[in-house]
Amino acid sequence: MNLAFGPVNSRRLGSSLGVNNIPYKHCTYSCVYCQLGKTRRPTIKRRAFYDPKLIIESVRNLARPSINIDYITFVPDGEPTLDSKLGLEIEMLKENFSKPIAVLTNSSLLWMKTVREDLEQADLVSLKIDAAVVDVWRKLNRPHKSLSLDRVVNGIMEFASSYRGILITETMLVRGLNDSQENLELVAELIAELRPKKAYISIPVRPPTEKWVKPPSEATLLKAYDIFMEKARIEIELLTSIEPPPRTTPDNPLDYILATTTVHPLKLDYALEVLEKHYSKPQEKIEELKIKGLIKIVEHEGQKFVMRKL
Repeated sequence: MNLAFGPVNSRRLGSSLGVNNIPYKHCTYSCVYCQLGKTRRPTIKRRAFYDPKLIIESVRNLARPSINIDYITFVPDGEPTLDSKLGLEIEMLKENFSKPIAVLTNSSLLWMKTVREDLEQADLVSLKIDAAVVDVWRKLNRPHKSLSLDRVVNGIMEFASSYRGILITETMLVRGLNDSQENLELVAELIAELRPKKAYISIPVRPPTEKWVKPPSEATLLKAYDIFMEKARIEIELLTSIEPPPRTTPDNPLDYILATTTVHPLKLDYALEVLEKHYSKPQEKIEELKIKGLIKIVEHEGQKFVMRKL
């Protein structure tokens, strides 16, 4: 079982080797912009999913000495903090690899003490904060019915007050949903209280769950940047493009494509670029994967993407 993928050329973390510690779409949210589709059965119950030894083995298979890795990153098919063995996995990765550990979380379970304790062990934690208005949060993130925004925010605040690693935030903006003046100002004020090292503002650049999801206008995006700069008074960065192609050529490009697209869609051009290093007719390999029912090709904003067919 392959529970690691990459390394990918991350817009935030450089060369990032991904850890997929959650089965497909086990999540606390069902965000309208999610690149993996709807969460059919949202949950907030933490449990063990995989033997941590399998994660270590999967990472070891990819973390060759010749490959540059800036972070080993938990960025799975669902919410990584649903994994009750997350803390143990971080500890074991640190014991076996001399690389910093990052976790990208939607922040929804930080009100749980066990989640905060697990994340305390990571070198970098990215907190998703899309909304600070209840109605907006529910329409955009579509949380589990037992979650409340106040509880989520209180958990975020408590974690940020004690965490000693690198803290960053990410806010995904969707046109007409969370890009209002009110929501932008409240999110920026919340981020200011957290005092992260950096705040990212992103837009949907991969095929979203809901076809009507669109990025905000350029004017709105610039307005958001100005609001964040004024309120948060920290470094702000806009993420408005797809990650660049991988820096290194994987030994097994087909496995690379399948493992990567399990977690997020890959531009078709990038997939072909990886394949052409090994095959004279890379398009035929894509067609073979399609015929086997392993992938599908979708279009978004005029670009084609390879998605895993699950």
